[in-house]
Amino acid sequence: MRAHTSTSLTLLSVAVFTVIVLKASSREASKLEPVTLESSPPELALLMGELQRLTHKMALSADAGNAELANFYMHESLEQMKKIQTEVPEYEGQPVALLMDRLGLPAYATMQEAVNAKDKQRMLAALDTVVQSCNACHAATLHPFIRITRGTEVNPFNQSFKP
Repeated sequence: MRAHTSTSLTLLSVAVFTVIVLKASSREASKLEPVTLESSPPELALLMGELQRLTHKMALSADAGNAELANFYMHESLEQMKKIQTEVPEYEGQPVALLMDRLGLPAYATMQEAVNAKDKQRMLAALDTVVQSCNACHAATLHPFIRITRGTEVNPFNQSFKP
């Protein structure tokens, strides 16, 4: 009987202690104010990195002669460009959205024509135009050290780009 009483007292003590701690914690928690972070603009390098990944997949698709897949990744690349233009129209005083309109979009229009023709050589030539437009934009925004290449020599993705 004595052991049973001792166990009951121990359990009761733990229960009381838990209630006290929980009440104290909830009082302290109610005094806390939420942390507010300053809103910072989207990081252009991350958005451009995603555009680079999509464009690289477009390039690998074109190199494999897969117009359907090249068209898919071209569409996704253009969607990413729109996102960049909307979220980061200017970066460090450089007119990103304007330059994409003047340099990038015309290059992708050439790519669209080549994809529609389903002609591998035209797609590769148009791809070179896209790459040149990327590098021209980087030079115009004082980032000539960022040089894009066709990138069709190596496929780093666990994906086949063949038709």
